[in-house]
Amino acid sequence: MWLQQAEKIPVSEVAQRLGLQSMKSNSVGPCFNCGALHRGSTDKLGSIGLRTDNKGWKCHRCDAGGSGIDLVSFHVGGSKFAQLNQMNKDKVRVWFQGEISDGATLTSEPPKLRGSRPPIAEVHSLWKSSLKLNQVSESDESISFLKTRHLNLNALSKSGVVRITPERSDYSWPSWWPSGRSQIWRVIVPAFDHTGQFVSLHGRAVKPPSAGPKTLWPKGFEAKGLFMPNRHAVKMIRGQAIDLDGLLFVEGLTDFLKCSAEVEDLDINLAVLGGASGSFSAVSQLKIPKNLKIYVGTDPDEQGREYANRIQLQLPGRTTYRIPLENLMGGSDD
Repeated sequence: MWLQQAEKIPVSEVAQRLGLQSMKSNSVGPCFNCGALHRGSTDKLGSIGLRTDNKGWKCHRCDAGGSGIDLVSFHVGGSKFAQLNQMNKDKVRVWFQGEISDGATLTSEPPKLRGSRPPIAEVHSLWKSSLKLNQVSESDESISFLKTRHLNLNALSKSGVVRITPERSDYSWPSWWPSGRSQIWRVIVPAFDHTGQFVSLHGRAVKPPSAGPKTLWPKGFEAKGLFMPNRHAVKMIRGQAIDLDGLLFVEGLTDFLKCSAEVEDLDINLAVLGGASGSFSAVSQLKIPKNLKIYVGTDPDEQGREYANRIQLQLPGRTTYRIPLENLMGGSDD
């Protein structure tokens, strides 16, 4: 039964709900099979092309492809649904059953987005209702998770960049962050647009989810063009006067938390901007002081090099310095 319903969900909506970045000419990226974001080194097309009938996809870098069900299957288990073992097939089923119950569009028409951002008042309400780290018990699983990432919790608490979603039965959860999420994706970080406005939230699972990614954005809304800034970066992108030692770009929520905590612990004026899929398309719109040194923290691999290049392309005439994360803050493990 679930297979029949899943087949009716447009592949563009499946891609959106998986957090893939939407690009030109009905394309998305990155590919879950090969990891490529773009089709080539210079074009702006996503590695994955979506069929015009919204029922299939194909990666133009590795030739992986199939249905919307196969797209989730590659995300979960690295192959088409028919080739998955039973455990991973069950994960795909659970993912689709969750999306179907949450209102996925059961039609071949492209999904109608409700706008690019969730209601600001609801975003701020959830953030204000969530707990600061010093308000959470040491035995709480969210604190245990943060400790496994070797984070300096005192410094992280001082930074103010992270909170834990409330465990309250009386809390009225917004439709874009249903209560079921709060049981797993409990670590949340505020997300800002390029003007410095707090417009969204990014969440991290504190235990392995049965299905779905480790990190999530508000359901049904875009993450494109959003950043996770520390307090120094907020002032910078708002155009406020601040004496900075430099600007550091990092990719992923956990690396952002690591670097933000380290900046607080060392008491240095380093602006830290964390990004996720689609964030760095807005780098060129940021208010970056003219002579500020710009660093890019990356993993020491091909994907890290591509990520650093994407930022450099957004900053013509500026010099960026690539720093391996393993040398910077103890490595990446997002």
